[in-house]
Amino acid sequence: MKKKGKDRRTYLDRKANPKRKGDRNGNLDKAGKREAEAVGNFASSGLSADGFPIPVNVSIEREEQLMVVLSNPSVSTVFIDAAAFSDDALPLLLAQVHHAGKKAGLRLPRVLREIQSGKPLEDLIYLLLDSQESKPDALLIRSFDEVELLLQMELKERPEIVFDYTLYGYHHAAADVLCSLGQDKLTFPIELTFPELLHLCRRDDGTASAYKYELLVYGHLPMMVSANCLRKTTDACDHENRILKLKDRMEKSMPVRCYCKPCYNEIYNADPLVLYDLPEEIQRLSPASVRYDFSIESASLVRQILSGQIPASFTRGHFKNGIQ
Repeated sequence: MKKKGKDRRTYLDRKANPKRKGDRNGNLDKAGKREAEAVGNFASSGLSADGFPIPVNVSIEREEQLMVVLSNPSVSTVFIDAAAFSDDALPLLLAQVHHAGKKAGLRLPRVLREIQSGKPLEDLIYLLLDSQESKPDALLIRSFDEVELLLQMELKERPEIVFDYTLYGYHHAAADVLCSLGQDKLTFPIELTFPELLHLCRRDDGTASAYKYELLVYGHLPMMVSANCLRKTTDACDHENRILKLKDRMEKSMPVRCYCKPCYNEIYNADPLVLYDLPEEIQRLSPASVRYDFSIESASLVRQILSGQIPASFTRGHFKNGIQ
């Protein structure tokens, strides 16, 4: 693995990005765009996407993000968020990923709700798997309700099953239970410190764990998921996937993402998690892959993050400091 300060060139610097207007229900309003651009002050650089010797996976929630990601040869799998796009748009976006020569993944909603627009999740998965062009190569599972749903489904061809960090595997016993549910890969918990993660990926006898792990190296982490819609409370629901903002007591703006199809909000940390400038720690964890989660970011921010630039304001989450 390349060390910090070494060659951090990105293919995005050498290849033009196709431009396309509109993003099928993934648009930001004006306030959201200002909020997304506000984190564009960069202080230093870390590893670029092409600096990792392991697969680099990305999740996206806006079509303009997809345009940048597809133009980056270092990205292996692109997860399309099922909650951020309409049911009609999802097959087209998954097919677009396949046409770019990358694996296409479907990231399932943060929570399953009975009150939602569009197809039931089970019907949507069956529909996508029936099409050769839009068939997801992987499913990113984010709740135990979705695990139970998949266990009940009769799938002719089983895509790769990845459990997100919201399926908590704090210790070896918990990881054993998760793996008994049929996953192919786990995501390292975001609540654990680096030493705790090192212990998790080693068995008690000191040997490496048999389980595959993915490490989240970038993303705005959710502070709260709420069925109480901020947009509806403050004004009126217009059924648009918007980015709003709240200010905390320190006057920091916390982005609020409205997911109108499943009808819930996510309140994000004002500062994104950044770990891609810690190559030594990542190497010691030996993840099977790393992942960038893009949510409120504009296309230009996605390009800068994948090139290794680090926002001036960011968080390590609990990677350096544990839960008190």
